[in-house]
Amino acid sequence: MNLRALAAPREGTDHFAWVVTLVCILGLIIALSGSSRGADLFLACWGLLILPRAPLCLKLVFRSPGLWLIPAFALLSVLWSQDRSETLRAGIELSLTIGIAFLTAGFLRPREFVVTMMLGLLFAAVLSLLFGRYGVDGLSGQTVFMGIFASKNTMAMVMSLFLLFSLAVLVDRHQPALFRLIAVIAFPLSIPLLLRAHSVGAFITTGASLLAFLLIVVFVRLSSRERMLVLTVGGALAVPIAIGTAYLALSGTLGDAVYWFITHVLGKDPTMTGRTVLWQIALNQIAQHPLLGSGYDAFWIQGNLLPEGIWREFQIDSRSGFNFQNTLLEVAVELGWIGAGLLAMMLFAATVRVARLALADQNMAHAALLASLFCLLTRMIAEVDTPYPFALGTFLLFAAAAYGADQVAAVRAPQPQGTYETASPSISAERA
Repeated sequence: MNLRALAAPREGTDHFAWVVTLVCILGLIIALSGSSRGADLFLACWGLLILPRAPLCLKLVFRSPGLWLIPAFALLSVLWSQDRSETLRAGIELSLTIGIAFLTAGFLRPREFVVTMMLGLLFAAVLSLLFGRYGVDGLSGQTVFMGIFASKNTMAMVMSLFLLFSLAVLVDRHQPALFRLIAVIAFPLSIPLLLRAHSVGAFITTGASLLAFLLIVVFVRLSSRERMLVLTVGGALAVPIAIGTAYLALSGTLGDAVYWFITHVLGKDPTMTGRTVLWQIALNQIAQHPLLGSGYDAFWIQGNLLPEGIWREFQIDSRSGFNFQNTLLEVAVELGWIGAGLLAMMLFAATVRVARLALADQNMAHAALLASLFCLLTRMIAEVDTPYPFALGTFLLFAAAAYGADQVAAVRAPQPQGTYETASPSISAERA
């Protein structure tokens, strides 16, 4: 068997960009483990690609200006931040992370991106299996398996994405044979590692994302008439469900059911291991700066009285790496409700665009991108994976958003059949 031929990406792939992307994902994995060397690797490997192609890279980075609203607002918050130097540093790092995500979507087709994600996450899975460690969860106080990461929640998030991307490669008959063989090992490996993280929230979000992936794969293969029928039936069912849910909420029955589910099914205390306490603190903090927040990445600063008290209460000896366990609340604390609104708008637009991409070109990679977005969205309720510098969630979110934006650009400027699998209009022009 010619392994080199099996492993070679599709004709037209920029092989150097493919390798650089894989290395940069490894850098993000290392950064998630708590090492600053990961961020250095993430930036350095792309520097090798950017320098000889600066004009093209500049065009790719700014091809979708609307996606720059969040990093632009984060940098703008320097003007009112309670720690301007920290906000400036974090804002620049966030912009670099997002810019590299846009470059990745510009140089790699979605199918190639999914493979690099699987291989990078496989690296994390193997290291966690061989060298994983246990630690104390700051919220529950329990001893938990964290793999090579700083928390069990990060471990669970990485394994959730690993499961989705390895499954997408496994069932995609257009992927090179070697990668599908690797996925045969990768997909079963992701399951016990996810279970080992003992994150109830991750079990729920991963199950929902896996179901979403399967539904997407089935839905895109239906005819237009069949899709319309499914949407009509779904809409007809949604109305009475929404009315019933509203009635149960107003009567208090829904609240009682949620309380019973949290305490008896999930086995958690009513505060969801302290999350509701953190959410109330976040709401109190937001009330002080409701529109603009306290500045990007300017709250969890050593020496600030409130964060110091929270760290002490939750026994976070490192006095770092903690958050409000809800993405929109976390963003609202730092960037106000304006920043949280910008993030919500971006998430909605990205999801709609990637959904259109999945419908326009029926392939497993697009379904995986949409399912991974769904995974990040469902995790937002009780976790914070984005938008932060050198974070895997940030990189994935903005890469997927860029693929969706490229699809919109392709529709507005019709190109030859098959361009949905092309990295970007700019790359297409260069290769032509």
